[in-house]
Amino acid sequence: MKLSQLTSTLLISCIINMLLAQSLQAETTVKSPVFKDYGPVYKINDLNVPLAKDFKYKVLFDISKGPESEDEVNRNIESVARFINMHVMHGVKIENIDIAVILHGRATRDGLNNQSYEERYLTKNPTLDLINQLHGKGVKFYQCGQSAYYQKIKTKDLNKNVGMALSAMTMLTELQAAGYQLIPWY
Repeated sequence: MKLSQLTSTLLISCIINMLLAQSLQAETTVKSPVFKDYGPVYKINDLNVPLAKDFKYKVLFDISKGPESEDEVNRNIESVARFINMHVMHGVKIENIDIAVILHGRATRDGLNNQSYEERYLTKNPTLDLINQLHGKGVKFYQCGQSAYYQKIKTKDLNKNVGMALSAMTMLTELQAAGYQLIPWY
């Protein structure tokens, strides 16, 4: 076999393998009917640890990190959509999922309304639609007031679906005392 034939054969083989890998990924990574644009998850067909029947999930996401770029969706907040998608996909009723999210640190900017975000970063808030969709399914958002005021952000600068709290520490204490289980998303 000549070198050019071998090169062509290897190139075709690589292309076929890439297409096959993309096809397999498209078949296994799915999005739930809850959030079509956010939170891709995998359907696990061979669970050998079943989900507790009629379990009520009361979950607290502590999110302080975000993307370096101001024009990217905060993937840590998207994990909240993943949590909901994967559980509903596997039979949990949405009314059995109660989630609170605390924003602080770099994630503080994600709670801004579009006007305030554009004034600071010259672009629309890329996470705003996600927060609004999550809120529409009952997710509660709390902004750490200490992080916000440090960054010169006031309540009027926040998305209407994000509440200004005294601090992340305060909300972590109160929500855990109220039975929320912490997922520290740093």
